Amino acid sequence: MDHTQMLDIFTTAVLVRRFETRIVQMAMAGELPGSLHAGAGQEIGQIAAISALSRDDYILYGHRGLAYMIARGTSLTSILADIAGKEGATSRGKGGVMHVVDVPNGILGESGTLGGGFVMSVGVGMALKRRKKNQAVVYFFGDGTSNRGTFHESLNWAAVQKLPCIYFCENNGYAVSVPTSRSTAVADISARAAGYGVPGVLVDGNDPAAVHEVMHTAVARARAGHGPTLIEAKVTRLQGHYVADQQTYRPDAELVQKTKDPLPKLQQTLMDAGVLTDAQVAHIEADAQRHIDEAVAAVRAAPLLATEVALQDLYA
Repeated sequence: MDHTQMLDIFTTAVLVRRFETRIVQMAMAGELPGSLHAGAGQEIGQIAAISALSRDDYILYGHRGLAYMIARGTSLTSILADIAGKEGATSRGKGGVMHVVDVPNGILGESGTLGGGFVMSVGVGMALKRRKKNQAVVYFFGDGTSNRGTFHESLNWAAVQKLPCIYFCENNGYAVSVPTSRSTAVADISARAAGYGVPGVLVDGNDPAAVHEVMHTAVARARAGHGPTLIEAKVTRLQGHYVADQQTYRPDAELVQKTKDPLPKLQQTLMDAGVLTDAQVAHIEADAQRHIDEAVAAVRAAPLLATEVALQDLYA
């Protein structure tokens, strides 16, 4: 990964972070539902992973979906309209932030049940293999989700069938409020890959170059017909599990927010390398704010989803 790509990741991460901050503010003010699962601290790894994909690869994701969507090109207006339950959204105001489906951008959304994306990924992988498509499908999930039965069933079948699936675990150390050490027997979830005969890779999720490299290798393996890869990225969840989470179970929450935020660290890395200046940072921030303001204004002016169409498009 060169500095230009890292600068692109930083620029997208700034947009994601500022957009999420605005959404949280609107939710706290009662303008939006308060069920957003904030991804602050994890967006750099998410964006870097997606940067290693082709435009025709597919994505399934878990709770913290803003970065996935924005990195793939879903408009801010469409995302915000889904959260607000308004017309003009990709999912016609029915997706919230966790169930947005944007097929033209390869985003197949999230299952209605935690861990259901594992099963969906196997279905997509089987379809791609049968159609002899040189494509891959990536499922982003959390450390808690790795303890669901669908994780084991799906990885086993994907390995047996050598499906072009990539499983990307964002281990932020907590399954809602339960520390990984209290819910999971192994120290590293990537170690579970050995049970299925597939590569298990551990990576620093705050290092965009490292994430891009391991994803690039996993994608090449998938395209070559060699089967799935399990990637575990150690990441930092700066906020609570959801907007109103007070994090009383997490005494170090304030310290984490002050010392472990990867966004300013990436900014400093780029500035030290001479590819980013204070003036450029100001421009990136202003540009992000402009796009966010435009999206908020558009969604505020949009009509609410009409009740007579609320049940449309729910069944094939």
